[in-house]
Amino acid sequence: PGHLQMGFASIRKRVGRYVGWCKGVYVFVKNGITDTVQFGKDAYVYMKNPPRDFLPKIGVITASGLAGVISARKGSRFKKIAYPLGLTTLGATVCYPVQSVIIAKLESSAEIEVPGKATRVLTYSVPLSTELNSSETKTKSELPSGATQFLPDPKLMDHGQSHPEDVDMYSTRS
Repeated sequence: PGHLQMGFASIRKRVGRYVGWCKGVYVFVKNGITDTVQFGKDAYVYMKNPPRDFLPKIGVITASGLAGVISARKGSRFKKIAYPLGLTTLGATVCYPVQSVIIAKLESSAEIEVPGKATRVLTYSVPLSTELNSSETKTKSELPSGATQFLPDPKLMDHGQSHPEDVDMYSTRS
């Protein structure tokens, strides 16, 4: 190779790193924008037809967060972060107890001790999405004593997906 070819090869190697970096940034930004647009579409469909008790629950969560902001207004920087976050979390836990227990179990490696009666209520009163989709149902002999199996009406579990044109909004992304 001549002096000119060596010069171009050197330039290509130096610029190639930056071009690769720019491609990576482009893909990252493109995926972020795509995910944001998809989230916006999903939120729009959900808010167009919210569940019956959605707005009161959001009100409780918002009020608890605002109570945290007001409580911490003359405190340290830690209080200004911890109080609103803690009270908002408390409000969400009060409004969504089953999901809170599931998240707590996923986040902790230790077992959470829940009394037997509460476990029965949590397990059998509100079905999880995996329980709704499974084709098998528990027989009377498999249920704990005093527990009855809850089988929800599929019409009540719609969550805004009843229109065929909305099917593409619920695709899974990898």
